[in-house]
Amino acid sequence: MNSRFAWLGVVCIYIAWISAPPAASAQSSQASSSAPVSGLSEQQRTGKRLFLQNCGLCHVPEPKNPKDPKDLGTTVGPRLEGLFSGAKPRPEAVVRTFVLSGVAGKMPGFQYSLEPKDMDAVIAYLKTL
Repeated sequence: MNSRFAWLGVVCIYIAWISAPPAASAQSSQASSSAPVSGLSEQQRTGKRLFLQNCGLCHVPEPKNPKDPKDLGTTVGPRLEGLFSGAKPRPEAVVRTFVLSGVAGKMPGFQYSLEPKDMDAVIAYLKTL
């Protein structure tokens, strides 16, 4: 009886061994999963995260009908796509001043919550929009 269980254990270990992925392929799949999918640099990804945390409530539209691809939604603040490259590109210094100082009665300033490196990251992300 014990030899049957020993044999069954050997078979189970063998099946687990042959069905496990090779270590090299597991490492390469881990490396590819940690690579940026969106094509953004590390600084731009940080800027996107900070933008969504601090600015997204007012500047990211929420569609009224998510199933309609034409419904891009509305925002409280202006849409920021093309801020640096649209028909009327804004100078970076002006954007920094608006973000840090805010606009009285319309937008809070972020001078106390964004460090210079954070502001650089947000600007880098905004340039991708």
